[in-house]
Amino acid sequence: MNKQRLIHAIVAGVLLSAAYARADAGKTSDLTVLPFEQLLGMEVTTAAKIARQVTDEPSAVTVVTADDIRAYGYHSLADILNSIRGLYTTYDRAFQYLGGRGFGRPGDFAGRILLMIDGYATNDNIYNQSYIDNSGLIDVELIDRVEYVPGTGSVAYGNNAYFGIINIITKKGRDFGGTQFSAEGMSYGGKKGRATYGNRLQNGADVLLSFSWLDSDGQNLFFPEFLDPANENPNVASNHAVARHLDYEESKRVFGKLQYENLTLEAAYVDRRKGIPTASYGVEFNAYNQYWDNNGFVSAKYDLDLGAKLKSSTHAYYGNYLDRGAGMYLVGGMWREHNLGQWWGIDQKFVSTAFEDHTLVFGAEYRDDFQMDLHDPVATSSHSRQTISAYLQDEISLTDQWRLNLGARYDYASDLGSEVNPRIAVMYALQPQTMLKVAYSTAFRMPATYEKYYTDGEQLPNNRLQSEYVTTTELILQHDFTPQTRLISSLYHYRTHDLITDVDIDANTNHFINVGSSHTTGIEMELERKWDNGVRLRASYSHQDSIDQNNQWMVNSPRNLGKFNLTFPFMQHWLRSGLELQYTGSRRTKGNNELGSYTLANLTFTTERPVYGLGASLSLRNVFDRNYAAVAPDGLTQDSLPMDGRNVWLQLTYDLK
Repeated sequence: MNKQRLIHAIVAGVLLSAAYARADAGKTSDLTVLPFEQLLGMEVTTAAKIARQVTDEPSAVTVVTADDIRAYGYHSLADILNSIRGLYTTYDRAFQYLGGRGFGRPGDFAGRILLMIDGYATNDNIYNQSYIDNSGLIDVELIDRVEYVPGTGSVAYGNNAYFGIINIITKKGRDFGGTQFSAEGMSYGGKKGRATYGNRLQNGADVLLSFSWLDSDGQNLFFPEFLDPANENPNVASNHAVARHLDYEESKRVFGKLQYENLTLEAAYVDRRKGIPTASYGVEFNAYNQYWDNNGFVSAKYDLDLGAKLKSSTHAYYGNYLDRGAGMYLVGGMWREHNLGQWWGIDQKFVSTAFEDHTLVFGAEYRDDFQMDLHDPVATSSHSRQTISAYLQDEISLTDQWRLNLGARYDYASDLGSEVNPRIAVMYALQPQTMLKVAYSTAFRMPATYEKYYTDGEQLPNNRLQSEYVTTTELILQHDFTPQTRLISSLYHYRTHDLITDVDIDANTNHFINVGSSHTTGIEMELERKWDNGVRLRASYSHQDSIDQNNQWMVNSPRNLGKFNLTFPFMQHWLRSGLELQYTGSRRTKGNNELGSYTLANLTFTTERPVYGLGASLSLRNVFDRNYAAVAPDGLTQDSLPMDGRNVWLQLTYDLK
């Protein structure tokens, strides 16, 4: 489906949904279930580290709610992020990678967008990455909403908040009100089970505990790059370029949350094993090739009112990440890696309204990455890093129409030195329903342990490797046609420099150097609408031009993205349908080829309310069995990888109250 046909489909969907809604137009709207969280009265916590309304944010905030997640059949965080304006994901049959606003280096996971869970930064200290597939920490059924704040966020969160911030807000125990069991079956031999208990106890404590497991056989995959008529490649001789029974996956998750008065305790753990079916980095097609990751955290947060105009929030946390990989090389021998990271930290912040027309956020953070270890058969090295930070933000109400947001953050890392990142934003209310915002900010990303110390089996310190930087300027226009309809558009320009880039030099020199740069100019538009009869619509279009240091179109950077989401109830509100269309424009591969554009259609049917405690959800992904491919990352013989055809996911839930 080309762009013109997609536009026609979106217009037709809008007209159909408008016609459907007209029959119920006279009823009073229930604003508590709007997909963008009570429209403009919704409070978000991500961008300024304090609760604030969407209209007050100096960024173009997007919120995906639990109702959206269920209506559209999202089964991973990657599914959720793929639905958001300006974001896209790439899959290499091992991990899902996130791209945003024209920057999506294959193999980059989510390292340049900070991913948080209830304010805890999940990025590990080995790769600076966060995980959005089945290696992620949270089942989507536990998510209350996902907040996406595009633009740089280092002024509030420091390292890794490079192109934006994603904050997952988890549900409370009382949202379940008892025990919920879930059983799921999916294409390619997949199955999943989950048991969750949540409730508010008589003493006021709110408790949530969940356990889940997933097991999938995966597919047999054909890679024509390994065809060898001369029969010289052992992969071909035994497998005929087909990876058989190598796409398997196993995942186990545990999550717990306790809230009592001002104290919140939270813990999560995930153990995931994934087969490598792509014969990457010169390994054979062999069942021994696999990644095995463990990730977890424990956090405690205590909020306290120190007076009518001063609030305090103390957040202490511990996290760890264990990465193991193994494979058998074509030329003989084994490939093994064993990398371990541990860290802890404490963040103390205050919010003050003591000065008239000022809202001050100020505080300090200490983080100790006390273990950053790399192990392989050739070399072993241990490293550490301590970071001290201080930050200050002030939102000033100049007049009823004008507001000014100023902020700066100072970070000092023991192995890198200091960073200062400012932000300035001006917000002007053209009229009560229209807000204009202009923002300028900078951000940075420290080199990860793997980037700084790993060099083809020799782990040598690279003292020349420093942080990478981005500068952003953005203009945002937000207009509310009615209390149920919002249009938001943004025009932005990004300029990066000193990008940490993997470059082959020689066997004794670190492959990662500060050599890359890019500049991106883009525009985004999104319309969101809710009707009184339960119909919800979100449609967006993004265009971006991203150019690298060689004045070339950046790898894996689609110039055009289109998203269309429509959900409506039927059968007297017993069932709900969710239709999703996603258009991704053509992309350049690392081999300088061009992958064609594609449009995917996904369709989900869910029960609106349980019957005798039973609920169901049926999802069809890639309904029209569209053939499409993703850009392959470095280390693969393939320049692109075929993606899944039509597949089905069925979920049954039982609520025991």
